[in-house]
Amino acid sequence: LQLAPMMEYTDRHFRHAVRLITGKTLLYTEMVAANAMSRERNDSMEEYSSSISPPPSEKEIRENYSDQYLQRYLGQGQVQPLEGPSVLQLGGSEPNQLYQAAQTVMDMTERGWCDYTAINLNCGCPSPKVAGKGSFGAALMDDPKLVSELTTAIHDGCDGKLPVTVKCRIGTDTHTEPFSKDGYAEIDPQVEYSRLCKFIEQVASNSPVTDFSVHARIAVLRKSFSPADNRKIPPLKYNFVHRLVEDFPELTFTLNGGIDTLSQVQEQLEACPSLNGVMVGRGFAADPWGFSMADKLLYKSSSIDDGTIIVPKNRLELLTEYGKHADKEEESGDPVKIRRFITKAVMTLFTAEPNGKRYRIALDEVA
Repeated sequence: LQLAPMMEYTDRHFRHAVRLITGKTLLYTEMVAANAMSRERNDSMEEYSSSISPPPSEKEIRENYSDQYLQRYLGQGQVQPLEGPSVLQLGGSEPNQLYQAAQTVMDMTERGWCDYTAINLNCGCPSPKVAGKGSFGAALMDDPKLVSELTTAIHDGCDGKLPVTVKCRIGTDTHTEPFSKDGYAEIDPQVEYSRLCKFIEQVASNSPVTDFSVHARIAVLRKSFSPADNRKIPPLKYNFVHRLVEDFPELTFTLNGGIDTLSQVQEQLEACPSLNGVMVGRGFAADPWGFSMADKLLYKSSSIDDGTIIVPKNRLELLTEYGKHADKEEESGDPVKIRRFITKAVMTLFTAEPNGKRYRIALDEVA
């Protein structure tokens, strides 16, 4: 089971709440823009360098520049249970920016602010701000050569110490413009699948990437198509991801798209046992407690690798443990600014339950 990257949802507070619910689920961050991270790092390094005489070495600069602003991009929860298996997702289309972003991750890891287990390149977001103006996200699927360069830059930036993965779609509407459901239905599925295979082959052959998370829909890149439209209108083609598992046994694949419940996760794993995992996004955000049995049902265990039982028995226990995270966060930041983010992470904990509305109103008052 994997928590999908979602902007304005999968921040460190929500990830900590999910980790309290399931100790084994792989967590993804929100997408972090590589250009913003590299700019912050360069400004901080330049500021430190200009304040020291004689000029410090590059090693000294990397060890001492201010990381105050970078913590907001890369910080993880600082109380037990720690985040554990988690993936930082980066967005960008400039190799040098992604190289510098990966270096920043290593700097922050050395300082103890984060401990990610992999870095993922976003090749699946269809948002006009990302795939349009930003020319990255799902738009990168049309340029596998560039994707290879970007992932190699990330690999080099983290000195090969972290795996580099890709999250993508099964394709884009580049070959079907203007997109319509009827027009799309007329496309030969084999031709469409062949394009997807070409993307996978080129990226895997020319970069360190061996792991792909695939949203089983195409991305429609025209401006009039919203991210919500892209999550609902293009039909799901799970069989494409299942076929990738069979056709590329040397690679690993995770299925994403339209999976909202734990039972649906089980169905996909039963239908294709060789899947590396199943990724859930909106379902987690809408009803996180609905996945409270994930460890027992999927992993036959409610403990993490060292045997420590971390899954609360009920939501009161969860909130009690989450309160420790909230206290720590408020100690290190401005409570007025951070509290609404802390409460948002547990806002849907009582979805569809009696008095759930009263609970949300109470949290609003706290925030």
